[in-house]
Amino acid sequence: MLGTDIFKTEKITDIITRVKMPGNVYGYIATGSQRAAVIDTGFGVGPYREFVENFLKGKPYVLILTHGHFDHSGAASQFDEVYMDLKDLDIAREHTQKKIRAGFMKNYGIDFEDSDIAEPMEDGYLPLGYGQRFDLGSEVLEIVCLGGHTPGSVGILFEKERILLAGDACCSFTLMFGGKRSLTVSQYRDNLIKAWDQYHDRFDTMLYSHPHNYGGPEVMTQMIELCDEILAGKDDRVPLKGMFGQTSYVAKKENENHVRPDGKIANLQYAEDCAK
Repeated sequence: MLGTDIFKTEKITDIITRVKMPGNVYGYIATGSQRAAVIDTGFGVGPYREFVENFLKGKPYVLILTHGHFDHSGAASQFDEVYMDLKDLDIAREHTQKKIRAGFMKNYGIDFEDSDIAEPMEDGYLPLGYGQRFDLGSEVLEIVCLGGHTPGSVGILFEKERILLAGDACCSFTLMFGGKRSLTVSQYRDNLIKAWDQYHDRFDTMLYSHPHNYGGPEVMTQMIELCDEILAGKDDRVPLKGMFGQTSYVAKKENENHVRPDGKIANLQYAEDCAK
């Protein structure tokens, strides 16, 4: 049986701790003077609640999900107070099923027993609204609409730290899976424009949910520009398979190091039915 030692911490600031989890994914813990916020849970392999409560040493906390995908919501059922944008409810119900998560974890070569996999969570999520604030005492978190990657993807603004945690929603390689699994490029663009207009002068740094994602605030304006190119049919539209078996496209060509030759950061892989 897996223990809490599978979770590794990295101090980002006095408030923010990054948690490295099995499966190449990050969660975060924001520790204020009065209470804490746990952000995302990974695939739900291992005793994540036990790890969190050992780390927080009795401090009260809430769990906030950036979106409903299995590598973020997997251990939600271990927790009592779980906030998520309910536009991702159907996604979370599907993605927290044990069989789906176990299959992905096997691909990462992680040894585990069935009892190590958190139970599914189909109901009991608390609604997460845009502009909703969580006062932790010495820090305040504010929820930012970044819907696109999933319909209910959110960013989390650390108000005093001036940091925006973007999850998977806007980064160096954002994915849009098509159908009901994501929004269209035009809807995503509209959400980014509103978020940038409202928050661009309130953060200096961005954080992400996977180690291969990177970039600062410029990622958001570059992504808006990229959405415009896709909608105008002027992106590179590089065919790439692998998104649930369907053909998708990468908006900008990359070199062998997965970097755009033009020096810009933002990139988007999108299913064909998203390009509208």
